[in-house]
Amino acid sequence: MADDVFGIVGTTQGAFKVERVVAEGGFGVVYRAHHEAFRAPVALKCLKIPGALPGPQRAQFLEKFREEAELLFRLSAAIPAVVRPLHHDVISTASGVFVPFIALEWLEGSTLASHIASRAARGQPPLSPGEAIRLLTPVARALEAAHRFPGPGGPQCVVHRDLKPANIFLAEIHGAEVVKILDFGIASARDAATLTAGQTATTSGGLATAFTPAYGAPEQWAPKRFGKTGPWTDVWGLAITVVEALAGREIIAGDHVAMMGTALDERRRPTPGNEGVLLPEALEDVFRRALAVDPRDRFRDAGAFWDEVERALGLPRSAPPIALPARSHAPPAARGPATPRAASQPPWPAGPGGLARTAPADASMRELDLPERAGRLAPHSLPTEPLVPLALDWSPPAPALGARPSCAPLRMPPPRADRAPARPSLGAAELVSMFALPVRLAGAGVLITVLDQGAASLLLDGQRFGIGPFRLLYVAVGLVVLGIVIAVYRLFTSDR
Repeated sequence: MADDVFGIVGTTQGAFKVERVVAEGGFGVVYRAHHEAFRAPVALKCLKIPGALPGPQRAQFLEKFREEAELLFRLSAAIPAVVRPLHHDVISTASGVFVPFIALEWLEGSTLASHIASRAARGQPPLSPGEAIRLLTPVARALEAAHRFPGPGGPQCVVHRDLKPANIFLAEIHGAEVVKILDFGIASARDAATLTAGQTATTSGGLATAFTPAYGAPEQWAPKRFGKTGPWTDVWGLAITVVEALAGREIIAGDHVAMMGTALDERRRPTPGNEGVLLPEALEDVFRRALAVDPRDRFRDAGAFWDEVERALGLPRSAPPIALPARSHAPPAARGPATPRAASQPPWPAGPGGLARTAPADASMRELDLPERAGRLAPHSLPTEPLVPLALDWSPPAPALGARPSCAPLRMPPPRADRAPARPSLGAAELVSMFALPVRLAGAGVLITVLDQGAASLLLDGQRFGIGPFRLLYVAVGLVVLGIVIAVYRLFTSDR
């Protein structure tokens, strides 16, 4: 059981009677509470804000927090897979701690991470491709809708940035299984709070950001090299989530250095085939692109990725939950070589209050090289893994919490033609499949040789078994040679 960090269990906060702690993460504590007016359980997500905020800065942060809650309300109203917010406010504890919170619908069920782990603990096989695709289709289409969400001034790009099995909840609602997405970019609230307080949440490397390392995309590990986060970052998270559901285990593990090395290694991608899951080659190719190191080589958003997944499986295209504006197919500008930038120079002009603003609508692909950490605040009603702040490179201050980038500059080009994709290494299951027949043939040849030699020694007084000039030994040698030829042919004709 997690600790009651804020000491509010048993108290009544406005309309909410706080009952118990559900979970604690890196940036918040989740409580179960009873809504006195609705007479129903709710989840209170209480945010851990670093440091004390003076009055004016507190009012500034609360306004940005309100804007994020408003966006979340509009998202959840249009997209059923997004957890529904009910209220947002601030708790002032007895010790004077400033605790912003958001009340969310209460969900009964478990996370996808818990579901995968429980199947493994019971000795059940992982989800089949059909089961995994059926389960995650609402998530993919919800992300597609968020990436091109209709707003008053045009489409808005709402990016999750921390998609993982622990942020996908399998809820039981009126006897039906309903999939919900948790934590839509909640780290942006912490970024805004630290900026407002004049603090910098960094470690030795200087990168002020937060993401779960096992699910971090290359641009989150190395923003100076790969540019800013965007819808392509959610493509990575969704692809890794599918692979874990198919493999029944965590795919990228180890310490931070090992996980970063796996994410950035172009020679071996964490695709289903490389993790021992046999899929049709067309579907394996889709995952190779979705998990490309360079964001320019990935699908431009979750919808484009899922379209190809369904096409590779021969499934009809599923529809997003809302009507979306058509994708633009205008060719993006080529990205030039990265130009070093001084740490004191912001990537684009500062907005009011000194906070960096988002790129203009006509930004070129060159501007997509610049680091960006503008996520979108969203709920969390049940346990997740803590968000881990990492420091591997310099990053400018986060854009204002309420700023919304246009979808137009976030178009991603198709995979680059000037560089051949890396050849991933063969997984254990593929090696077994590839060499099973050659090994059987060679083994049969060896067995025939042994039997022939034994029969000759014991029964035939040194004479080899045969009919006329034909000897059984010739068959044995032929089988061994045939096995070697097949093995060499399959090895050199494989695309791995």
